[in-house]
Amino acid sequence: MRKAIKLKVALWIEGEDEPAHNFAKSAKQAVREIISAGLKSHPELKVTIRGITEGGGGGFDDSDDSPGTTPPSPGTTGAKQ
Repeated sequence: MRKAIKLKVALWIEGEDEPAHNFAKSAKQAVREIISAGLKSHPELKVTIRGITEGGGGGFDDSDDSPGTTPPSPGTTGAKQ
């Protein structure tokens, strides 16, 4: 049986960069590469990236399904949740 699901994922990307460099552009490319690399672990799945946009305002939790720019809580990495 073929199944599909639309998932919303909020990522907080941090890194060092030059002041004049477009950090959003390089972060978006990095996310595409991270997802592509992860797909090698699950070749049975087809994942289509329909867009990567910079979040604006608000948070991201179970009651709000619009991504925002709220960083993770102190002491958390978000790696295994």
